[in-house]
Amino acid sequence: MNTPKTLLAALVAVATLAVAGSASADPLRYGVADDWPKFHPCGDVWWSAVKDIGYQDFRMTVQWDADNPTAIPFQDHVADAIDCAKLNNVRPILAIYPARPNSIGSDPSRQQQFAAFAGLVAQAFPDVKDLIVGNEPNVNRFWQPQYVNAKDAAAADYEHTLARSYDAVKAVRPDALVWGPAISSRGNDSPTAASNPSHSPVRFIKDMGTAYRLSGRKAPIFDVFNFHPYPPVQDTDPFSKKFEWPQAGAADLDRIKQALWDAFNGTGQPTVTEQVGGSKTAFAAPQRLPINLDEAAEQTVVTGDQGPYDGTAENVKPISEAQQAAHEVELAEIAACDPAVNAVFFFPLIDDTGISTGFQSGDLFAGLGRKQVYGAIKDKIASAQGNCQSGVAGIPRTWSHTTKVIGALGILAGPGTKPGSQPANRRFGVKNVWTSVTANEDATYRAFLIRVKGPEKATAKIERGAKSVVTLTGLVRAYHRPGLRFTTKKRLPVGYYRISIVLRASTNALRSTTLTSKSFTVGKPSVKPKRKKPAPKKKH
Repeated sequence: MNTPKTLLAALVAVATLAVAGSASADPLRYGVADDWPKFHPCGDVWWSAVKDIGYQDFRMTVQWDADNPTAIPFQDHVADAIDCAKLNNVRPILAIYPARPNSIGSDPSRQQQFAAFAGLVAQAFPDVKDLIVGNEPNVNRFWQPQYVNAKDAAAADYEHTLARSYDAVKAVRPDALVWGPAISSRGNDSPTAASNPSHSPVRFIKDMGTAYRLSGRKAPIFDVFNFHPYPPVQDTDPFSKKFEWPQAGAADLDRIKQALWDAFNGTGQPTVTEQVGGSKTAFAAPQRLPINLDEAAEQTVVTGDQGPYDGTAENVKPISEAQQAAHEVELAEIAACDPAVNAVFFFPLIDDTGISTGFQSGDLFAGLGRKQVYGAIKDKIASAQGNCQSGVAGIPRTWSHTTKVIGALGILAGPGTKPGSQPANRRFGVKNVWTSVTANEDATYRAFLIRVKGPEKATAKIERGAKSVVTLTGLVRAYHRPGLRFTTKKRLPVGYYRISIVLRASTNALRSTTLTSKSFTVGKPSVKPKRKKPAPKKKH
């Protein structure tokens, strides 16, 4: 086993290492995220349930202690669990992250120590090919600080740590696949939040991309993008319920893919393969950047079960067994129908006994009795075999990037009117003209009130040389409809006018949409008739 010192020397050799390989669009893999096998014997009820249900993968955690940076906790236990997985033809995955959220931060030496530890883990367990670096670094519970002086810290610090870890792992295990960043589906984007300052997934990905570009790095930082796709209300909503931007869950993977494209397109970090040809060719192309949904859970009631629960008060609103079963089967279908998704893991297999401190989201009660979800997922795996069956209504199966602002619509007649409305003619003497706009993501705007020569359709290009009478700039918040008022000190001259609004996505200024109105009048302008060209003289 290499020491951290020898690992550091080896990093130079892999600074520009390419991705280990692309995954093809194979059938979906089903798995479970659970540390149970670390502390229980091989072949017990946990393993028999995994085999009976049909799970192919399981994920364990390995936490890094900054005070003892080269020690792998429970190393022998982890090794035994991996050996048991091999015996049962189950793929083991290890999630490596700091035991304390403030252990790394912006300290380069701590980032390097953690990276060296990731390399040690890769060496210690040669039968594990898939290594996750980090656990929900976009939330305060797992990474601190999230912000410094009201600016992003977590995404940049995590990106640097992930890059170092990628190189450390590849130096000793070129065959390994590095998964990152295992982000949460939600965050408040509030540096001054009284509790849990955090990043939404879209903004965290953007800030990671910014840090990557500024670093000048040419090599990737992850081979697989992984994500915890909890729904908007974690323990009650179905996974098919969409978030509002900039949050994202299983129903919003198109938003995640666009965020990755915005952040990393044109760099050494691959982005998700697009399905330009639509559903007919969706699964045909190899996937440059697979997505794994490596933790999903919804807690159920435990009434009637005689298991060893501690009887403390529940801190969430649990759902029924039937709801859990329906929701998890639906998530499996969402994942199977998305050509970018390789695996989905449920968490955990067996309920925690602490009602107020743990998760009661297993396939088995704490007393080892089966919940309805046990049979439902077993039947789903057996019938689907990882393939898309019918899809889920409202959830897209294919994706290709856009260069436009998502959901951009003009409300050009002003606040209180409907999207697509056009401005009305104004009387002579007005000094104000109202307009509005909306989008499904934050966007900056430049709005122009332009005087034109005569009546024109909304589709017509504004004539060259036309000047803006009034220009406004600002930010349109996602789903809002701000009132934009063009104001002049003097009355607007009689004439024809048009409104043009240029929107740019806040997460990628290269994505833009221009909205232009048809012409409208102020007062009653007169238009000189166009002179007819004289007919050409006939030759005699």
